[in-house]
Amino acid sequence: MKKQTQVTLTPSRQGDLDSLCGLYSVVNALFWLYGHSIRRKPLFRALVRHLSELVPIEECLTQGMDSPLIDKLLSFLGHGYYRRYPVTIMKPFQHFTPSTTTKILKQCHQWLFQRQDRVVLISDQYHWSVVTQMDNDWLYFFDSYKYQRISRRGFSLRAQTGKHQLFKEAIYFIERGKDSQENAGICTE
Repeated sequence: MKKQTQVTLTPSRQGDLDSLCGLYSVVNALFWLYGHSIRRKPLFRALVRHLSELVPIEECLTQGMDSPLIDKLLSFLGHGYYRRYPVTIMKPFQHFTPSTTTKILKQCHQWLFQRQDRVVLISDQYHWSVVTQMDNDWLYFFDSYKYQRISRRGFSLRAQTGKHQLFKEAIYFIERGKDSQENAGICTE
């Protein structure tokens, strides 16, 4: 039998075996907006506790999270302790039927470009992540797993081999709020 070496074996990494990228993305979005004043581990624990009140946690670990569940996690930020970190959350494409991927990405780019205290929480068919910057060619991520940057050409509204499929109900515009009154919920403009 061949002896296994460090070269032939690679350890599983966080995210390889679980499907908690949606939860990590909510934590990462708030951390990006508020920096080190956000204590990530307590926020993660609070979100896991809240999540376990909504659905069996093993479903999230094995199957991931859909937009309605992310909506509930984001709404949780408007209550209790996390109200002191207000955010304004919008789902601009939920009731809007854009004709092209290019139009959606252009609107995301314009929205991010206006202010630095904004992020886009986004999901494709594989993964939830936080987009912090865009330019004419790339989306740049603050991600819990492997996404660093992805070409705009790598996205599509339709399922296509080798492309990241965008879901209009899974695109959130999140910005740092001004006071806790703004932390009331998700606007579907």
